[in-house]
Amino acid sequence: MNSALTENVQVSIRPGEMADTYYYGDTNVEKQAYPCVVNNRFLQQFTNLAGGVSQFVISPLQGVSDMVIRFQMPSSIPNDASGCALTEGWGYSLIRQVSVRYGSSAQYFFTGDQMLLQALHDCENGSKRDQLLALGGNPVSGAALEGAQAYVYLKLPHNSPRAQGKPLPFPSDCLVQPIVITVELRKLADIANTVPGTGQLANLNNLSLAEATLQVKAEMMEDSADLLARRVDLNTHAYTFPLMYFPQQQVDIRAPNGGAQSVNLTGFRAGEVQKILLWLTKDSDVAGSGVYQPWNFQPITNIQLTYNGEVFFRSDALSSQIWSIVEQEKEAAVNTLVYGNLPASDVPTGVLATWVEVPFAQTNPGYDRESKLVHGKPILNAVVNLSFNCPDASAYTLHAVYLYNASLLMSRGSAEYIF
Repeated sequence: MNSALTENVQVSIRPGEMADTYYYGDTNVEKQAYPCVVNNRFLQQFTNLAGGVSQFVISPLQGVSDMVIRFQMPSSIPNDASGCALTEGWGYSLIRQVSVRYGSSAQYFFTGDQMLLQALHDCENGSKRDQLLALGGNPVSGAALEGAQAYVYLKLPHNSPRAQGKPLPFPSDCLVQPIVITVELRKLADIANTVPGTGQLANLNNLSLAEATLQVKAEMMEDSADLLARRVDLNTHAYTFPLMYFPQQQVDIRAPNGGAQSVNLTGFRAGEVQKILLWLTKDSDVAGSGVYQPWNFQPITNIQLTYNGEVFFRSDALSSQIWSIVEQEKEAAVNTLVYGNLPASDVPTGVLATWVEVPFAQTNPGYDRESKLVHGKPILNAVVNLSFNCPDASAYTLHAVYLYNASLLMSRGSAEYIF
């Protein structure tokens, strides 16, 4: 009697819909409305293999989802590449910047560094996060560079490497103009770790990749009559494609003397900020003249972020890591391999590269992230100050990316971002 009363009281006071937990039925079963098939046969070659810009055009067809880039090093490198190495994730290092335009939408640019951090941020767990970086190119040196391959996830606003809570495909059938993606590559010499005096930088400067391709996953309806553009007049109606977030272009702030820092974060636009991603690199790790290890993120300690003088985030020592892990299935860090003292034949050592996530919105479970709108904080015209400590007095650079609530609105054959 008491248990029945307790159950009835809880049922009466708790909000929510009733769901059957014993039999399958209307309350716990969903069915696909429009049968679809998946393929990844769309493959395009890079036109510039020695650095520079390549453009990719995806014609309006149906659903566009994941995109993967494959890089292959040449099968022969001068002097057998002695005294030369590429750090883990070198495929992402090759990408200087990416831009995308959905139909006639505004064009935005994202750096390769920013794109990698977004992909790591989206992964459901630590194992997947580590594998994603490793697939981006194993650390290789000497003769092992010849024929080495890297597989890069092209993280754009519409897609995500997540499996849980994966965004639905972008419906390019609602457009009349193509999706245009540009990828600018660095030269191999720009991302190499070399022993001084070996002349490898000069050799690599004139070297081209053996192959570079962009492969696209398409999700297509079995019956094209079910396409939204054929069922609804998009000249008088609009379709909203919710984004997990929109990443504002990377902001870099120099800290030439290391130690304690106090800086103002700038470059905010109108809209709600979900979160700010911060990572710190040592300038000597990305010197660009024989040393390039951009994923060797350095720990950021004693962080305090204020909004018009009000403290919104505080991390004493490295407590930012526990604040991140209690909100998701992984910590804000990735296991990576870096080279210590060259020569490049040295065996790379493992390090834990950490970044910081400063939230403004409430926690949003991973399985909801593709569609649930959780409000962030408008920051435009506010003074956002960040104080933090670098590990030592060396020269560092702080990188910041702002994640905004955003959607792509499609009508009249066009698309545009709504913030």
